[in-house]
Amino acid sequence: MKEERIPQTWVGQDLILCRSGTENWELVTLREVNELGLAYAYKAGEVEGQLVFVPWSSVSWMRPPIPEDLEALEAETG
Repeated sequence: MKEERIPQTWVGQDLILCRSGTENWELVTLREVNELGLAYAYKAGEVEGQLVFVPWSSVSWMRPPIPEDLEALEAETG
């Protein structure tokens, strides 16, 4: 049996994702991870639920959200 590692273990979870070239982050739900990149769905905004694929070269970092992240997002979206 293949051992699952991060980020594969995060599939199905909400994450904070920062794309390369920006300091802005987004709250997303990780849908799939493979050797080419990852697929996620937006959690908020006009594109909520929209599925997006990005190659690994477009990902700066990602991690599970902390309460401060969710508070900042709530304050931003009203």
